Amino acid sequence: MTLLLPGAAMAAGDGARYFITIHNGAYNFKGGAEQMAESRKALLGMIKLADARHVRLTLLFSAQYAAYIASDPSRMADLENWKKAGHEIGAYHTGPDTRAWDGYSDLPDETLTRTHKDYKPAAKTPGHREYFLELGRLALKIKAGCVTGLSDKVFLAAAPEHETCSGADNRGGGTGKMTGAGFDGVNNFLTVYGNNKKSLSCSHPADRAGSEASKKAFLSMASGVYGASFNSSPGEFGAFYAWLEFLKGVDPHGLRDFTVSGVVEGGLLPEKKGAAPAEVPAAKKIPAPVQPEARKKEFPRIRPVKSLNSQEDGFIFGRPGHDNSGERRGYCGDGICDIFEKSNTGGPCLRDCGK
Repeated sequence: MTLLLPGAAMAAGDGARYFITIHNGAYNFKGGAEQMAESRKALLGMIKLADARHVRLTLLFSAQYAAYIASDPSRMADLENWKKAGHEIGAYHTGPDTRAWDGYSDLPDETLTRTHKDYKPAAKTPGHREYFLELGRLALKIKAGCVTGLSDKVFLAAAPEHETCSGADNRGGGTGKMTGAGFDGVNNFLTVYGNNKKSLSCSHPADRAGSEASKKAFLSMASGVYGASFNSSPGEFGAFYAWLEFLKGVDPHGLRDFTVSGVVEGGLLPEKKGAAPAEVPAAKKIPAPVQPEARKKEFPRIRPVKSLNSQEDGFIFGRPGHDNSGERRGYCGDGICDIFEKSNTGGPCLRDCGK
């Protein structure tokens, strides 16, 4: 854990501060126990590497992942160690207007039936209350989150106050309007919207092109905060390792890293009022997830260092660019032209739709 004395933020040197979020989603559980174990191994390896670099992570969990951790004493022991090391625990929710919907929503069944091809009305679809009951097993107070699904206004209103997936354009020269093109990681200010929610943008440097673009953007910043996000999957471990190696070069002592709440509450950025995320228009039914094509290998296979807190070691991560769930995930740059990408006009979203 990095200890910051008074004035240490200024002593860290010129250049941007930074944060890293790790998404631990419901998609990690689609493949059963084996895939769950692989995701956990990836997560443990990522945290171990971050600890070795004195980098604090913001660990965002789906309700399913929270239940998985809370169901086992050894996993809960790991969680407490993460907290002690300075990592932040937060929320990760993929809403019903994404392909990777986690099954939680406050929308009525008739709306969900229109939206999802394979949705079958349940006795009661769990909503935000049930979702946050599961998250509450990991931390009493959840401040940071990545909550997607713009059509579900009730869920969005209940989301944590420090948001990282709203699509806020925090680069400057604009109004802080929520746009998909805002997922570039550059934060020169905080966008404040709704009931005092404060939004940071993130990049997703999970392939070589994204990594190089993120490095260039980070190095161009004389100040501000840069955000990057990764998924706890074997396929993104190599990219995560490469990003930490890059950060080691620009911040060898880990003096410029923060958690999401550390950025928001630490007064590192000025605030600007911005519009709330635009509502997703009434959409065609979202088809069942498509099996992703094999991608060109872009990062080396990585054997993680042994975890001191787990017996789940001795494996080699799989192909980069896959989360082994067989399911594509809804973010700009994922190679899918879905509802979210169609509603945005720049960056990776533009490439997703072949424009």
